[in-house]
Amino acid sequence: MLLEYLFLIPIITGLICLIPKRPSCIGYTQVLGTLILFGIGLSTIQHTLNSGSIYFLNDLVYIDALSALMIFLITLVSLLASIYSIGYMKNQIEEKIHNIWKLKGYYLLINIFIFTMLMVVSTNNIGVMWIAIEATTLVSAFLVGYYNKERPVEAAWKYIILCTVGIAFAMIGIILAYYAATEVGGVRELSLNWDYLIHIAHKLDPTFIKIAFVFILIGFGTKAGLAPMHSWLPDAHSEAPTPVSALLSGVLIKCGIYCILRFTVLTNIAVGKDFTSGLLLVFGLLSLIIATFFILIQHNVKRLLAYHSLEHIGIITCGLAFGTPIAVFGALIHMINHAMVKTLMFFTSGNLALKYHTKDMTHIRGAINVMPFSGTALLVGGLALAGSPPFSIFLSEFYILRGGIQSHHYIASGLFLLMLVIVFGGLSQHLLEMAIGPVSNTSGEVVTIAKGEISKSSLLAIGIPLILVCLLGFYVPPPLFNLLNEATKIINLGHSL
Repeated sequence: MLLEYLFLIPIITGLICLIPKRPSCIGYTQVLGTLILFGIGLSTIQHTLNSGSIYFLNDLVYIDALSALMIFLITLVSLLASIYSIGYMKNQIEEKIHNIWKLKGYYLLINIFIFTMLMVVSTNNIGVMWIAIEATTLVSAFLVGYYNKERPVEAAWKYIILCTVGIAFAMIGIILAYYAATEVGGVRELSLNWDYLIHIAHKLDPTFIKIAFVFILIGFGTKAGLAPMHSWLPDAHSEAPTPVSALLSGVLIKCGIYCILRFTVLTNIAVGKDFTSGLLLVFGLLSLIIATFFILIQHNVKRLLAYHSLEHIGIITCGLAFGTPIAVFGALIHMINHAMVKTLMFFTSGNLALKYHTKDMTHIRGAINVMPFSGTALLVGGLALAGSPPFSIFLSEFYILRGGIQSHHYIASGLFLLMLVIVFGGLSQHLLEMAIGPVSNTSGEVVTIAKGEISKSSLLAIGIPLILVCLLGFYVPPPLFNLLNEATKIINLGHSL
């Protein structure tokens, strides 16, 4: 079993990245490290499917199907971000945006960031989980403010303050859950462990657990970017380096959802599904509605993608609220689909921003003509993000909507569908304007931009999620389907597709 290396590899890779003097060597070292990490992640999934939950380090580490799903997401998006970083950072060094020492710091922070996210989804102890998710905030804040300019630094501070306040609310929820566990006369030393809490959940005081869940939902919901606690998200996503934006949107906010999921299972056993379903549905629909409005009026392409993160976190939360096996399955596969599509979209928009020297969509025109591969990927990824068939997000949204109807949430399902239709129209307009049309400068004069892609590494980083987005719309590989099904059983207390 290679599980211990799951946590060692990011630290070792980050330290090794401090040694080389050439940017390309640092970049390839990072890719090698994350490739090994991804392989270990796949091995962990296989072991989980074949042998069940994994315990390690005196039960401090606990990995079941839900944890394994998150490990898959974190390691895959980390690998893609590392591949994209090679060309992206090379371009920025050539333009003297930063130097070799700052580049080394970037890779060190990226690896610590990966390590902290893996700790969040792998620990059996909810206290350690809280420490790990707070650590993700502190580390990623340095990455958000990486360029050390006024707007990135402001975004980083806003991110730290809001998420730290949110996580403080989560701590109150954890303390209440711990107190409820100790009151049943169990083993005090185990009262912070997930497996033990689930075992005694039916004995826990419903009043304490209800209050705890409200604090947990607000606290970890802030980290997940749920409305109305989402105001850090557009600034952080838009000001961070593009590979960091992909990590924030693709996996970090899913770590917040993961924490909510764990407490949802606990609360459902102690209190019943109706309580959690109602709260999750309110926050999910609110996120979807607010995101829809802001998506329609955006001009900055990275802020547009940030609000799409808010939209899709709302979609996932609605799936969890509907609560049927197919809705929960849809929410889980939507986490994968969204991670792939947003990684694809941030990388393509990053290429366009480097080529056009702007993030303003009104000045990005003719992308398919200027950058054929990136422009086409932008169009395909955008259609997928909007929920167009036959791409993967359409499938998961259909599952969630079907689950909403099955659970008799007819009004919520209708509102859910209406928001998706409005977003589809708004995003399609943005995409068509960016992909085709004459290239103009800020004065509206038609200009010529040299054709060509930013780097070969960026094409690979874009190509992999592009293939997955198309493939998962038609076919879910059996190991992935089985993993999703097992994770659905955990959330739905034994019920699956």
